[in-house]
Amino acid sequence: MNYPSKILPNPIYKLISCDLSDCYLIRFTHSKKREDIFDEELNQVKQIHICDPSGNMNDLSTSLLGVFETPFIQIELSQLGKESYNFPCDPDISIEVPVFQKDFTINESRGFWVILINDINETTVDYTKGGIDTKFKATCIIQHTPMKWNYWHFSIRWRTEEGFWHTLNDNQKKKMSKRLAHEARANIAKFAKVEEPNYSQLNHSDYCKL
Repeated sequence: MNYPSKILPNPIYKLISCDLSDCYLIRFTHSKKREDIFDEELNQVKQIHICDPSGNMNDLSTSLLGVFETPFIQIELSQLGKESYNFPCDPDISIEVPVFQKDFTINESRGFWVILINDINETTVDYTKGGIDTKFKATCIIQHTPMKWNYWHFSIRWRTEEGFWHTLNDNQKKKMSKRLAHEARANIAKFAKVEEPNYSQLNHSDYCKL
């Protein structure tokens, strides 16, 4: 199988800064069976399939649907591929195309959930930390974070009163991680869907320099 080179960084690309409210993010799940990943009674994706362990919610990896298509969610980097491609990068670098079986495989057991950016961007959750009863607020922020394997990589991050959650030191993270992780994951689960939505492509001018 050939790697979809159209999802790689490109010398003519730039960081995406246009309004993405009507766009969707997609993330893989470890099962494609609806009964495994969707709670019909609650009418939402099961939280364990949003992210597991929940502590990884501080910088949740997703992709922007469009040029990045739903079948690409089954791309799984090998250990060698991770060592070469699983790193943040500038959007406009030249990347050698990953090689099937060497750098990546296709994991056909993967499914996905999607979420409308407008449903979560700039939303807030309340949380406590340590033994303090005071409630704090964290704000969901969607950021374009290109990776060597995927220019269309986006991060779901959380801005707290002490700074972005994923940038805090270990002690700060420990104080808030358990409660904030639960609230952050619940917030995503509330809006996530497991059906492929109707989505449109960005204009070339939104991501191309030329």
